[in-house]
Amino acid sequence: DQGDLAKAIDYYTKSLKIYEEIGNKKGIANSLHNIGNIYDIQGDYAKAIDYFTRSLKIREEIGDKSGIAGSLNNIGGIYFEQLDFPKSLDYQTRSLKIYEEIGDKKGIADALNNIGNIYSDQGDYAKAMDYYTKSLEIYEEIGDKEGIAMSLNNIGNIYYDQGDYLKALEKSTKALNIAQEIGV
Repeated sequence: DQGDLAKAIDYYTKSLKIYEEIGNKKGIANSLHNIGNIYDIQGDYAKAIDYFTRSLKIREEIGDKSGIAGSLNNIGGIYFEQLDFPKSLDYQTRSLKIYEEIGDKKGIADALNNIGNIYSDQGDYAKAMDYYTKSLEIYEEIGDKEGIAMSLNNIGNIYYDQGDYLKALEKSTKALNIAQEIGV
């Protein structure tokens, strides 16, 4: 969080070695996942996918459904960044199904939002709006103000892209107000 990615990788690698020594598979999976996050931030997508995939395999072995959904989500995010929308949609949809199975409302809302991003970037504004609206409803239900602001902003972007500048301004202003309120 402080931006010292080299130190973060160093500590995650040390934790990975310790978890491997004691045979803690959940710890190994989490460390691999965290290292993948660092490579994602650095834009090294090949390494990020490698670490996320290794984490995913272990999480599948131990039946960590929440972890599986998180790994699928992150892999889908990498494919989104690479503009591989079919692969991204596949991973995000799989992630969504698991979040729904385990009743993780924040995970569901995040996955819905990510799927909305895929459709938005492909110009399918109707589907994007549907996913953003569903994610907004869940974020409001669970009181996730950051999620609410993100969804409102995404909805505002759709209105903007469609030329409805009044609605775009309304949604974006609401998003900005919430973001300022919570300091994001």
